[in-house]
Amino acid sequence: MRRSVWFLLLLQALNWGLTLGRIVKVPFGPLYRVVKTPVSIPCNVSDYQGPPEQNFDWIVLRNHRQSKIISTLEPEFSDPEYKEKVLKNEIWVERLSDNSVELRFKSAQFEDDGEYQCQTPSTDENSSGNYEASVTLKVIPDKLTVLPTKSRSMTSTNYTEGRPLELQCVASTSSPVSTHLSVKWQLTKNGGVTEDILSFTEDDQFLPGGSYANRYQRGDIRMALEKNGIFKLIIGHLQLEDSGVYSCMAAEWVKEDGSKWKKIQEKSTSIATIEVQPLAQTLKVSASGGILTLNKGDEIDLVCSVTGVEDFSVEISWYFSTSPAVDTQSGKLLVHMNLAAIVNDSNFVTLNKISSSDYRLRVQQVDEADSGYYYCAASVWIPYSNELRHKAAEKTSNPLNITVALLDPTYTVQLSSMRMPSSSGEPAELECQVSDVQNADDARLNVAWYFKPIEPDGVARVSVLIAMMDQDWILKVSDQYNERAKKGEVTFTKPKLHTFKFQMQHASASDRGEYFCNVSAWMKQRGDTWLKKQELSSFAVDMFWKIEDPSLSITATEEKPVATRGNTFEMACSISAEHVELPYYSVVIAMNEPAFTDAKDSKKLISLSRDSVVKLEQWDVKDRPEDLVLEKVSDKEFRFRLYKTQFSDEGSYYCMVQAWVPDANGGWSEVISNYSNAVAVAFKTAAPRFYVTLESERPHVYQGETLEMNCTVDLPEIPNTSDVLYEVEWFFQRLPLNATLNPLVSMDQRSVVTYFKDFDTSGISVERTDINEFRLRIHCSDNNFSGDFFCKVAPWIKSETGIWQKIEPQESGLLSVRVDISVLDSFKMPLLYGIGSALLIGILACAIGYCAFPSTSRGRAAPTDERRGLLQKCLS
Repeated sequence: MRRSVWFLLLLQALNWGLTLGRIVKVPFGPLYRVVKTPVSIPCNVSDYQGPPEQNFDWIVLRNHRQSKIISTLEPEFSDPEYKEKVLKNEIWVERLSDNSVELRFKSAQFEDDGEYQCQTPSTDENSSGNYEASVTLKVIPDKLTVLPTKSRSMTSTNYTEGRPLELQCVASTSSPVSTHLSVKWQLTKNGGVTEDILSFTEDDQFLPGGSYANRYQRGDIRMALEKNGIFKLIIGHLQLEDSGVYSCMAAEWVKEDGSKWKKIQEKSTSIATIEVQPLAQTLKVSASGGILTLNKGDEIDLVCSVTGVEDFSVEISWYFSTSPAVDTQSGKLLVHMNLAAIVNDSNFVTLNKISSSDYRLRVQQVDEADSGYYYCAASVWIPYSNELRHKAAEKTSNPLNITVALLDPTYTVQLSSMRMPSSSGEPAELECQVSDVQNADDARLNVAWYFKPIEPDGVARVSVLIAMMDQDWILKVSDQYNERAKKGEVTFTKPKLHTFKFQMQHASASDRGEYFCNVSAWMKQRGDTWLKKQELSSFAVDMFWKIEDPSLSITATEEKPVATRGNTFEMACSISAEHVELPYYSVVIAMNEPAFTDAKDSKKLISLSRDSVVKLEQWDVKDRPEDLVLEKVSDKEFRFRLYKTQFSDEGSYYCMVQAWVPDANGGWSEVISNYSNAVAVAFKTAAPRFYVTLESERPHVYQGETLEMNCTVDLPEIPNTSDVLYEVEWFFQRLPLNATLNPLVSMDQRSVVTYFKDFDTSGISVERTDINEFRLRIHCSDNNFSGDFFCKVAPWIKSETGIWQKIEPQESGLLSVRVDISVLDSFKMPLLYGIGSALLIGILACAIGYCAFPSTSRGRAAPTDERRGLLQKCLS
């Protein structure tokens, strides 16, 4: 077994050695070619020596006889039987490269059968390899046929866009050798461009052309193979770009050179000329109807006919327009039927398909608003596949003019004054009467009341809506009269079918002017909507009376006199107004301090608006927000109370009153204002006098020392010191004098100390050293505290009723303080800096000297003790 293996390896090695060198190759044979078709036999050489361009000789062996055909080197190489064919270029050699050529036959004949040998003259230094190669050529008869079915000649046919198309051709062969057929459908368009539609390849595969790949994947284009060599091209839905000449091309294939397919011939024939017409050319849309003039409540019955697009999906829409111009963009869409025959109809508008091409529109309970033009629109859709479609055509019908006849209601309107006021505050009543009513059986008569106020020149101009009743008989009052209507001051009634009343309980000056009523007739439409059919206004009725100039008087009376502080002060303000219609009052309590008597110097304390809203005005005493009360006792009387009176409450108190009335615009107008007499508040015991002083035993200190100052209060009129508490504040102003005044620290009456943020308060302290004396200390002071100091003191005194009351504060005089730097301190830091610098420089010099001292002297090392002694001497 081992010997056999070594023998095979040896043979393989010998074979490799024998074939090493020039290699000449031709295709594996035999080569089958169809008679009268071009033939080419390739030959190439490799692994050769010599010049790059090689020459080739072609020889044929037939019936044991050798004939020379052609050579690339010798012009006279051909034998006589081939010489004429070579001269006529019926046989020639086509050079493909330096080492590759093809022997070509213009038209192969049966006598060209044989074994063809390709030889290459040697250019090698040593002969090795093969210098020739042979292949057999067999010429077979032409048995391929491509024809239309039933041998019909080419036809020309017109098709409509979206229609299906089916074409057939018969391709067959009876070749004596084993061959294979491929069929390709092509389309030559009007521009002369030919495109591949769909092919059945030599590998039994279907291959669509580049521009038809999507349609093939959707199944819109396919090929069917039937018996007897019939190949069908099926197009599901023609498109406009499918126009042109359709041809069928068949090719015959054989396997050679191993297992590769080789096309040996092909034939083509034209099948049909197809012209695809746009679907819009055949689509026709028309609208028709019976009766086009209708009465209210009748039914519109119209038919939309769509022809020329049978077997296609159609969308139908009906539109309405008030103009004869047909435009689906501006027209109102009434109803629509989609491709699935689903209709978005309503209770009054319906759409039905009554035949393959007719669609009926019905509109029920028509009225005048339905008069206009009706037209239908049809959209035709062509499927791309089972799911995808595209709109191929759309057309609109002629418009049909529908007229709905309807008589408008007629009537007359008259306004009467049932009660007319002669002065402000009296009632008023107006009645709007509708008469001579015709054609209004189905109508609703509604009224709107209007008013023209008198302008300052006495002329009524702009109309103002008072109230109106809409088509649903709902009363809607304007914003200007809404508040009066809620209070029942104005009312609107309908005592009879055609009678409407407007009443005012108390007419005011702003109600003077012209009044008229407007009556409208509403007709109910389809879908429970309303349409205004008629509108008439009455003549105006004047409401006027003369108005006197208004007057206002206020009397202030002291209800509870107050003689001592701590008691309650109570004052009543009584108001009397004339020629003011239903006034609303706003009240302000003001006071003048004893030092001021002019009204311009008064201070407003508290107010009560016309809506009874209380507001503190200039009452800035934070600790007494609840000590002021202002209340309304009646429409013409108001009461003011001041609890826990203090010395600061002394002064003159009075009432300021404004009279307001509603204006015609729903707002408020001030008619007149006035103020009362003054009521004085003066205590039998005056506020105690006191004095404040600020002193320091050492106003001139040096930096770092403690600055100390005492704030002393002298209150001689209060012997009982337990009835007095103090608020103390210290203030500081840096030099120069125009610098900012800054609060420094404060102590309230409860001895709570508060430091202000503008200073470093860690070195500031405050203490009470005596009953009337307070001390401020600034520890470790610096020149930032050079300036002026003063203190402000506000005593709190306990009244007879046990209430603590604050007295106006008093300020001390200015205390000038100076903080300097001592001479010793001025030299202390420079001296320390100098000593430290000198010491550092001395140590550095000794270290440098020690390092620079020579380590040897005349070649000998210096003693260690000697160096240590020098270092100690430098340091000492």
